[in-house]
Amino acid sequence: MTNATPDILIEHNASWLMDIAADAMLIADANGHILLTNPATERLFGYTRDEFARLGIEDLIPQRFRVSHDARRADYAAHPESRKMGGETELYGLRKDGSEFAADISLSPIEAGRVLATVHDITSRKRLETEQKRMIHELESVNEELKNFAYVVSHDLKAPLRAIGSLADWIAADQQDRLDADGQEHLRLLIQRVRRLDALIDGVLRYSRIGRLHETVVSLDLNDLAHEIVDSLAPPAHISVTIAPGLPTIRAEKTGIQQVLQNLIANAIRYLDKPQGHIAIDCADQGDSWRLSVADNGPGIEARHFERIFQLFQTLNPRDRVESTGVGLSIVKKIVEQNGGQVWVESTIGQGSTFYFTVPKQHPATTEIENKP
Repeated sequence: MTNATPDILIEHNASWLMDIAADAMLIADANGHILLTNPATERLFGYTRDEFARLGIEDLIPQRFRVSHDARRADYAAHPESRKMGGETELYGLRKDGSEFAADISLSPIEAGRVLATVHDITSRKRLETEQKRMIHELESVNEELKNFAYVVSHDLKAPLRAIGSLADWIAADQQDRLDADGQEHLRLLIQRVRRLDALIDGVLRYSRIGRLHETVVSLDLNDLAHEIVDSLAPPAHISVTIAPGLPTIRAEKTGIQQVLQNLIANAIRYLDKPQGHIAIDCADQGDSWRLSVADNGPGIEARHFERIFQLFQTLNPRDRVESTGVGLSIVKKIVEQNGGQVWVESTIGQGSTFYFTVPKQHPATTEIENKP
């Protein structure tokens, strides 16, 4: 049976537990005198255990915080409880070499007015938070610049472009007889490229608006929507379009899904190179999402281009041979991903391509609203 007093036993047990702890821990009395430290504290602050015995808590705090800390220490002694220090105030520790570090400090009262303080160096976390704030600020700046760019494009570029197009149309109509074959061909190319630039500007504007403008999430019958899109595109007589029976009703923003399907179907029509073209629209249940597909029997796409075709302004054919802005699939990718889905293509050269995209059964916007307290 031991004759040790309870205080000695408590201090011995506390010392043993602190020595094996990975966190920096120290015990101080009600006056702020440091009574006990562990090896992690010595590594963090740079003092030896003997040096800590001659220090007070205020010696571990930058000079500018010491006056206010006296009052806080007195308040804690009057109302001891386990809690974190600081609240909205950022805390810093002061090392022996004079360097500072951002800190999280937790306090736990123990016997005889003493307090156990656990100190975490959060310099890396603060650095990451600062970097995240910087990136968010840069992203907000980029978004603002994009909105300004969209405004300039829509107002300052469209007007002169329309004027050029009108002048070219007038020349084509009124000066037809004065132009030789080369002149007529050059004028045709001019009108074509003016229209292409106009379509490209519209595509850029649509791309810039994705994610900034949101509609109400509604129930969409994909059967009705697919038939509506096919009717509006009016495929040539040699191209048949089949829509699988029983397409589901989904929850989504109508304009976004409409744009995705319309771009994929229009692309299939535009690039079909067979005497008898066929496009098939289908859907599969994947549990937590729907997987929609648009398949064609067109020329196919080489595997090395599978990622490139979803990049802005990328086309695989010369624009004077197949009219395209190179924006459509970029819009598809951006809309699908911003709504929590994925998009990809599978293709065989000479046999055709199938574009897939997924739509979560639980729309992200709906999930966010449902999860709010």
